[in-house]
Amino acid sequence: MDEQKKTWSRKLRRIPLFIGAVLLVLFAKPKFPEMVVGVILIALGEGARIWAAGHLQKNEILTVTGPYAYVKNPLYIGSILIATGFCILADNIYFLAAVTFMFCFHYIPYKKKMEGDRLKKIFGSRYEEYDEKVPEYIPRWTRFSDERSSWKFRNFIENSEEGILLLILFGILVILTRPFWGAIF
Repeated sequence: MDEQKKTWSRKLRRIPLFIGAVLLVLFAKPKFPEMVVGVILIALGEGARIWAAGHLQKNEILTVTGPYAYVKNPLYIGSILIATGFCILADNIYFLAAVTFMFCFHYIPYKKKMEGDRLKKIFGSRYEEYDEKVPEYIPRWTRFSDERSSWKFRNFIENSEEGILLLILFGILVILTRPFWGAIF
């Protein structure tokens, strides 16, 4: 029963994200310079997410390779770059302000508490050392450890990043075609 509540809670938390995405598309007015900047930010963000997802082995090992050797939250960095890119692509400063506010004051504190507690429980003092020495969002100049691991496609798939990639490509297409909807519908 408890697991069922968690599943429903996760689904309910996605509703505002879905509504925000629909509203962003409906109010999108892409213009040339913003389109280029937006797509570049989205590509950089998804590149960071792909790099991180290929190294991440959730709850199996404490991932300290790839981007995790330099920064604790590369997936979040990628996500904020993607969200910022979409807001710029859609030419909507209001959504950019709302996304930044929600990310900084709701998402980050919530995830930090949930993930920090879970990782401490699973990995103990090893995580505490990592947590102390690796910054949250501004990468360090040197690697946290000498551990090496190559990027793995299996990890990319297990972390469902292919679905995120497809959603991003679809989102770009929808926003870029938004000015032509009046001629079609």
